Amino acid sequence: MSQQPSPSGVMMPKVVDLFLTNKVPCAVLAVVMLSSVYWIDMLFGSLGVLALILVVFGVLLHLVVPGLFALVTLGGGLKYSLQTGAIAAILLLLFTSGSIGTAVVFFLLFVVLPSFSARLLQQQGMGQAAWLLALVLCSGVGFAMVAGAGGQSVESLVQQQFQPVFDEMLASIPPGATAEVASVQHLQAVMVKVFPGFFILSLCLIWWSDVLLARKLAIHYGFYQGNTDGVLAFALPKVLVYVLLILLPFANMAEGNVQYLALGAAIVLAGLLAVQGVMVAHAWLKNRNMVNTIVVMYVLLFFWFGVVVMFALIGLLDVWFNFRRNFGSATGEK
Repeated sequence: MSQQPSPSGVMMPKVVDLFLTNKVPCAVLAVVMLSSVYWIDMLFGSLGVLALILVVFGVLLHLVVPGLFALVTLGGGLKYSLQTGAIAAILLLLFTSGSIGTAVVFFLLFVVLPSFSARLLQQQGMGQAAWLLALVLCSGVGFAMVAGAGGQSVESLVQQQFQPVFDEMLASIPPGATAEVASVQHLQAVMVKVFPGFFILSLCLIWWSDVLLARKLAIHYGFYQGNTDGVLAFALPKVLVYVLLILLPFANMAEGNVQYLALGAAIVLAGLLAVQGVMVAHAWLKNRNMVNTIVVMYVLLFFWFGVVVMFALIGLLDVWFNFRRNFGSATGEK
């Protein structure tokens, strides 16, 4: 990776340049960030509240590792990023005493996926990058769940993972409180049903955010070339809608693993459409200088699930009608 800032960019700090433009230091940095929770807990685990704060910081470092390889891809190219990731995988293999599975998952999930997403972002924009992430994560996690379930259903496997938590909740309920027991059992059933979809959607949004952060840093340091549409211009390809319409009948009428995994995939796609709907609403409100309303909108997103459904419908309609075509200045589109 060579750092050649354009006139519009700023010079990268020397310490950052050292790590990003040399494969081995960059690989070491990636492994340190990936294992940050482990070594922070080992060094500072006895510091009480401070240890908890540091562990949270370690989790954040862990989650931005995909952004590191996306940034390396934007600056040095796909080949350079994959070679750096391969060195990091070898170091991780040594760090984990020969755990091949851990090294393979790291290379595929933290190196290959964000690297290809960053390249797709450069060439075709945010929507295509998000679509790639959703497709690969749904396929990968679904395959892993089926393989891990063995002969039983995937839903049974997920239920077994949640069972100890809900057993404790049920044990804490006083005898005779049938309403509370029924409520906990209903919560368990819902969580088991939606867990794969929300888990994959969370991964997709984190990885996508990492790639966007990498693009922002690359633009700041002047070595980015490619699509520069603003976040408010986020738009998914039309094919996603047809995939969602195909998944819905399987999610409602099929049985077993087919129904369970189809429901998870439908949740992921609906979540991405909700993101598009939020971008449409944000751009519309921004175009009218309604800043306070934008703040209220994001607050409601955290506390009212019905708003998420509404935004998913807006995103679905926007795929066909392109509501933002009349206020491109707010979205950053040219």
